[in-house]
Amino acid sequence: MWGVLVILLLIGCRSKIHTIPDIETQLERNKRQDYVVLLHGMWRNARAMEPAREYLSAKGYQVINISYPSTQYPIEILVQQYLHPVIEQIQPNGKQKIHFVTHSMGGILVRYYLKHYQVPELGRVVMLSPPNQGVELTDWVSGTDWFEEMTGPSGQQLRTDETSLVKQLGAVDFELGVIAGDYNPNWITSWLIPGPDDGVVSVKSTKVEGMKDFILVSERHYRLRRRKPVLQQVVYFLQHGQFLHFSG
Repeated sequence: MWGVLVILLLIGCRSKIHTIPDIETQLERNKRQDYVVLLHGMWRNARAMEPAREYLSAKGYQVINISYPSTQYPIEILVQQYLHPVIEQIQPNGKQKIHFVTHSMGGILVRYYLKHYQVPELGRVVMLSPPNQGVELTDWVSGTDWFEEMTGPSGQQLRTDETSLVKQLGAVDFELGVIAGDYNPNWITSWLIPGPDDGVVSVKSTKVEGMKDFILVSERHYRLRRRKPVLQQVVYFLQHGQFLHFSG
């Protein structure tokens, strides 16, 4: 049964995306060559963030695209073993800012990291569809052998109840912009997830107290990380501390 649910998460009709103004001319090349650390989501690796790496590199950023075994360890261990060593290596340079751009669970790793470690050169953070309040779908399958095997210990930490790790992280105290998707062509997962959602995470769950800006895109969860209009908004936030909002 649960195997069927996973398949349903990954299929659907062609996604949609709102047309946004061409902001390319408003995006400056980063002359200081600030760092951008990329973090993918569950079940993925650094290849999932390659479109973001290419786009940000073309804008003059030094991009570090991290792979981590998302289902093998708890979030605390993933941070300690895979994220912290990278930041320690680049932090002594001191001249460049260190920004973060994440997709899905990658945002939770950054929240955990910035809650427990200092980054004096911290720049801005953009999270694409982060499960900041948990993943409602996990509430249906948490505690089953299948779920534990498929998601490992980190999956258990993405529950929506008040005892889960994501709910213990609290408000953010850094410059955070969140981009959420609200397009889900799959009627089954749409029924299981309360309110507008992207097929995996509800729009409501992406939000967190203390975030500086928020924008909604009509797109599916797994496509947010590679769509050019989304990546344009990412760079715009890194440069201006806000998204380019539009009407219509």
